[in-house]
Amino acid sequence: MGARIRRLRLERGLTLARLAGDDFSRAFLSQIETGRSRPSTRVLTIIADRLGTQVDSILPGRREHLERELALERARVAILQARPRLALTLLEALGEVPDWPFGADVAICLAQALWDCDQVARASSILSQLQQDPRMRDDRARRRRIRAIQVGLPTGLPAPDHLRLAEQAMRRGNRPAALEHYRSARVLLELASRAEKPAR
Repeated sequence: MGARIRRLRLERGLTLARLAGDDFSRAFLSQIETGRSRPSTRVLTIIADRLGTQVDSILPGRREHLERELALERARVAILQARPRLALTLLEALGEVPDWPFGADVAICLAQALWDCDQVARASSILSQLQQDPRMRDDRARRRRIRAIQVGLPTGLPAPDHLRLAEQAMRRGNRPAALEHYRSARVLLELASRAEKPAR
């Protein structure tokens, strides 16, 4: 998204200051263009208007990304329901998924499904390749999920861990990651609260 905004801005001969105007700083716009910040809908609307385009043209492929995320979540649920073959079908329909961190999440889920289908060698190969990625060095949550697969533990994080990771992501300004962890914590807390309620 940031690269598209920058390309459109340069094509129209606009400086950072001119595109930002009085609505936000040049530094914030520069962070958007380099992918270090994600703009709100209001900011995106202002940027699109000044670039003479629609918000959707800045964010192409949103529906495709949503479909991919949906397939991954369905595969994760299938694994939790002890249906690894369904998870494999859902994940293999995704094809190549190179982007980070989504690609790492797909690889971890695929390895879990393969492991559960007794295809341990193939699962181990995927996990080994993933562990060699330098981006994994600082990614404790994904490293923990990989280790859980290797030792046969459940791969999901408990709600407190999701909340801690969400708060860390908020401090770093990584709002998409924060949203993902808050959502996961909410679901886990809701499930725990339902389990604690006495049956009527």
